[in-house]
Amino acid sequence: MRRLASLVAALLLVLAITAPVEAGPPRGLAAHNYLRVRPNVSSSPTGLSPATVKSAYGFPTSSTAGAGTTIAIVDAYDHPKIESDLAVFSTQFGLPACTTANGCFTKVDQNGGTSYPKRNAGWALEIALDVEWAHAIAPGARILLVEATSNSFTNLLAAEDYARTHAQYVSNSWGAAEFSGESSYDSHFSGSGVSFFVSSGD
Repeated sequence: MRRLASLVAALLLVLAITAPVEAGPPRGLAAHNYLRVRPNVSSSPTGLSPATVKSAYGFPTSSTAGAGTTIAIVDAYDHPKIESDLAVFSTQFGLPACTTANGCFTKVDQNGGTSYPKRNAGWALEIALDVEWAHAIAPGARILLVEATSNSFTNLLAAEDYARTHAQYVSNSWGAAEFSGESSYDSHFSGSGVSFFVSSGD
């Protein structure tokens, strides 16, 4: 378990993307839109592969790393094609399939149902990054994507509450600037046997 916790922590360092919070007590969060996708591009972008990252950090290379655990990922809005995006990513990098059908991937709304929120392109990019790299680092773990109805603090915390009761590890790529009274939200990030990970900024 400690090894997987360190894997998840390092994963968040690799991702190092935070959705910035609006001023004051958080009203909402946003995701970065720095990436532009162009159709019919003939060359692929370069970057680090899962194998390169695993080698750099000394992570296990087994396709069963993380087996028996669940990583919950809390993000806002819906990415309607996340499962197909994950399939392409997995095929590209030789990872085992992670699908709803094989029990590896589950997507729920903030209440654990299937009333998914509206789509948001910026958050969809964040969701793809989080889900794909969680699977890349711990390919044997189950992935639970919990989509908050909006980027409001209230909805994200509702998603957090669901996630912490259904996973051993909870990953958050959103955050807020410090504000007075923030400790009143600590109860959303507690749970026996649950480790919480958050990005630390860009």
